Amino acid sequence: MLHSMTGFGSAEVRSEFGYFLIEIQGLNSRFCDIVVKLPGELSMFEIKLRKLIEKKLVRGRISFFLKWTKPDDFQFPHINKTLAKTYSDRLKLLKKELKLTGAIDVQTLVRFDGVMYTENTKIKEKKVWSDLEKGINRALNSVSRMRMKEGALLQKSIIKYVNSIKRSIKKIESRQPIVLRKSREKLVKNMKETLKGANIGALGTIDKEKLLSRLPIYNTNCLDISEEITRIESHIHQFLSLVNSAKMAGRNLDFIVQELNREINTLGSKTNDVIIAREAITIKNNLEKIKEQIQNVL
Repeated sequence: MLHSMTGFGSAEVRSEFGYFLIEIQGLNSRFCDIVVKLPGELSMFEIKLRKLIEKKLVRGRISFFLKWTKPDDFQFPHINKTLAKTYSDRLKLLKKELKLTGAIDVQTLVRFDGVMYTENTKIKEKKVWSDLEKGINRALNSVSRMRMKEGALLQKSIIKYVNSIKRSIKKIESRQPIVLRKSREKLVKNMKETLKGANIGALGTIDKEKLLSRLPIYNTNCLDISEEITRIESHIHQFLSLVNSAKMAGRNLDFIVQELNREINTLGSKTNDVIIAREAITIKNNLEKIKEQIQNVL
């Protein structure tokens, strides 16, 4: 069963350290390209996170996003008493020198920078990672399920194109004897005309088979495409075996498509027949469609 590289998964985690929203998106790529976006306070988990993603998703351009909503009591207010007293003394002195009225109260002092500040509660790494890991695994499993569904659709589409190629090959195979016979008849006719024009005599008085076997253009079997057909059928068999059995087959499938393209090009160049040429074009078009599909196969 094929797996696609396209997928999306998300998960929510609620713990004593707040609310975490995890989102993972996978797209096609030749390699495992992981982009991680974490809050700065959780950057210590990035290496663990990357290893977890790579092990589960293997390949593709994978984007990981983590949104963290901290609990209300996560940040505790603190007061810098020394700084508050310094501001108070300075204000009293200023009030006296300028002969100002009014009280110097707490509301006035806390407006000054540094008098009141917040400090994050120190997070417990092992506890946070334990909670996060469960959520990350749920999101990764969700991505894998979507990849499997997308892969099933890709597999169905690819097999449809392969079956079309197999039908074209059957047509070419049934056409080959006709092409060989017509080519042989044309060659004999041309030789008769050549011998007659040279006053050598009728070709009918000569062993035609012996003569044909000595003609380089015929003896090299340049019109015989049976070997190409055999190799194409073998490649198709290997291709379908991978499609039906391998989860991570994208690169191997791409290689087989390249080999099929080479064989079809050779086959097309060896024959000068309209029907075979038409089927060869149909095969190449289907191979191009398959190639586009397997770019997204894991």
